[in-house]
Amino acid sequence: MICDHLTTLLGFDCHALDAGGEVSLISTPFRFADGDAVPVFVQVRNGQVRFFDDGQAVMHFIGRGVRLENRKHARFISTAADAHGTAFSEDGDIEAWAPLAEAPSAFSRYIGTMLELCRWEKDQDGVSGDLSLLVDEVASALMAWKPEALLDLGPSFTGISGKTHKLDFLFDGTGVAVANPHVNSASAVLRRLVDIHGAHANDTLPLMVVIDDRADPEGAKREALILQSVAKVWTLGALERQAQHSAPSLQ
Repeated sequence: MICDHLTTLLGFDCHALDAGGEVSLISTPFRFADGDAVPVFVQVRNGQVRFFDDGQAVMHFIGRGVRLENRKHARFISTAADAHGTAFSEDGDIEAWAPLAEAPSAFSRYIGTMLELCRWEKDQDGVSGDLSLLVDEVASALMAWKPEALLDLGPSFTGISGKTHKLDFLFDGTGVAVANPHVNSASAVLRRLVDIHGAHANDTLPLMVVIDDRADPEGAKREALILQSVAKVWTLGALERQAQHSAPSLQ
């Protein structure tokens, strides 16, 4: 009896969007933090199935005030896509392709990406400021400090859990993460660094966190005390002062 009504019980439904039934919209119970439905479109073409969002995730975040003027601003979307084996296209679509026989795997990868974005949105609740702008400011301070050092954007590391994580920079051989003083932002950075640090392959990788202390110095100080258990921590103010003096090393 339950099996006969399983899709209704779980909140799943499917609506064809074209006469041939090759493109459909799947209704699911998954929701963003503000209650908006997670978009799930499915397309069948030439023996391949594509699950995609038709750019709606980008539009959702823009509607919530997230600055997404270029790919750098949307790094959190590409990071989620990379982590779950999907793609974030140049057109702004999140998509997963697979042969028809492997449709369940593609659906799983797509939903994993979207739920990762839902978690990201929830973690940003109460976070002040634009993190993408903060990342740019930290990059400028790092290069002013050591103009000859190599600065790579978005390096990937595999954690002890087997999950792949991206840091904001690899700077002069040091993995760098940028954090907001809000507890959710700092906690997310801490979890990422603990996972990275726990993997044997990353034993010799120095880690550094730069935390913005301008709006909430006391909050930044509290979070820095926790973060320093796994990484060297700089406040942005201290880093900018260090840059002015062109200090020669991280020590």
